[in-house]
Amino acid sequence: MKSAMKIRPSLKLYFFITMVLLGSVMTIGLSMLTVNYFIDGLDRGLNGVMRELVMTTDVQDGHPANFADFQIASRWQDTPVIIQQRFDSPPTEENELLKSKDQKSFFSLPTNLYFIAMIRNQAGEPRYISKIMLDKFTPQHKAKPHLSRFYWIIITAVLVITMFACLLIILMRKVAKPVESLRDWAKALNHENVQLPPPDFTYNELNTLATIIQSSLNSVNGSLAREKNFLSYASHELRTPISVIRSNVDLLRRLCGQTQMTEKQQITLARIERAGLTMSDLTDTLLWLSHNDEQPVPMERVQLDEKVQQLSSELVYLLNSKEVEVNVQVDNFAFNTARTACHIVLSNLIRNAYQHTQQGLVDVIQTGSCVTIINTAAQDENTEIIPNLGKSTHSLGYGLGLQLSEKIIHRHGWQYEVIDQPGCYQVIVDFQAAK
Repeated sequence: MKSAMKIRPSLKLYFFITMVLLGSVMTIGLSMLTVNYFIDGLDRGLNGVMRELVMTTDVQDGHPANFADFQIASRWQDTPVIIQQRFDSPPTEENELLKSKDQKSFFSLPTNLYFIAMIRNQAGEPRYISKIMLDKFTPQHKAKPHLSRFYWIIITAVLVITMFACLLIILMRKVAKPVESLRDWAKALNHENVQLPPPDFTYNELNTLATIIQSSLNSVNGSLAREKNFLSYASHELRTPISVIRSNVDLLRRLCGQTQMTEKQQITLARIERAGLTMSDLTDTLLWLSHNDEQPVPMERVQLDEKVQQLSSELVYLLNSKEVEVNVQVDNFAFNTARTACHIVLSNLIRNAYQHTQQGLVDVIQTGSCVTIINTAAQDENTEIIPNLGKSTHSLGYGLGLQLSEKIIHRHGWQYEVIDQPGCYQVIVDFQAAK
């Protein structure tokens, strides 16, 4: 449930958010850099004017000179009182411009500016030149222009980011549309249209990717076709020698019925008969699975209780020399289903229960269309019950049969459940398709 509710990341959304954030950061950063360069340029220009005034103006101690709001003094104590209050000490580095300002917030314009610099004249004497820029407007007159100017800055920034986002959306659509076309084309590929040449996806990289996808699917389809043909041919070819083996075993048993066979001969003949029966069931399974999924499966009337009893009796030889009790419970039930598939599944599941129970109890319970097979091991240290299908050291190859049975069950939509508990292994199959 948690995995179903998990929001999967979108490459398109990730790219869009990343580009918008990157564009916003670059816009803000370049704007701040531009403002910094602008202010630095004004400071440099003011410093140059101060230097020219110092070089062309002669002052004496106690008699500072004023020129166009600039004051030039030969001593620090001759500078304006407000400058001395604003700056704790006189500037010591030549041509260094010190400034102080009155500003209510970062986004508001400064109201008063104070500048001071120490510059040496042509004779090498230090001169202190200052400039005071006071805002001569009242707060009532300046609040509104400052606020509207700030709003204009915000509006301009928002418009720039919006334009960037719109251009980015247009670009993404132009790039994403061929990618989505490639996705839809790959999703619609099947064994019928995979041989057709892929369409043009505008970009060379996408066309190359489409070619790789088509080549990979062709290779997989070729492998599947070869495996399917091999299963079909091998199953057909094996049916004849298996039939010959089983018929000759029956003939040999009838011939030997007239004479007394030794115990070894009887054991050997029983082994051959059991191997032939097993090979016949497995061959039927492989042959059935090699059929095309799209071909309709013929439905036949199956008496399920009789089928369960028949298979339980036929496979009882697997319990020879074992201390295993078999309990078969059935009720009268007949229904229409795929006869061969039903036979294969029941045969493999009952065989697995008989073979994997070395000591204990096997319950085969049929109720309606549901068949339950339970192998319960006896409480013995040497008793082994197989918890997983096809993983027993004594499986004799029936793990493959169980895997094939699972494929048959899933193909028909039958209900299938495995309950694995310590000392007990339970398999439930309902041959009515889940609604």
